[in-house]
Amino acid sequence: MLEREVESHLLARCRQIGFLCMKFTSPGRSGVPDRVVVTPMGTVFVETKRPGGKLSLLQEVVTEKMRRAGAEVHVVDELVEHLATR
Repeated sequence: MLEREVESHLLARCRQIGFLCMKFTSPGRSGVPDRVVVTPMGTVFVETKRPGGKLSLLQEVVTEKMRRAGAEVHVVDELVEHLATR
């Protein structure tokens, strides 16, 4: 399974339950997560990987900086069937 398949599945599941799942890019800043997911419970950043895939060193650094600043960041490397809806 490829990373794009995991990302496509996440997008489809979010749309199915009414979450916004937006592609996230930050010009001039590499290593940011792939997606921003907006839910009634809050906003989270999601980095998708192929099953067993690992974050690059830059992605680890950026993810940790974001978490220290208060962001919720998740790494998803499998097909997600159950997303929190409350």
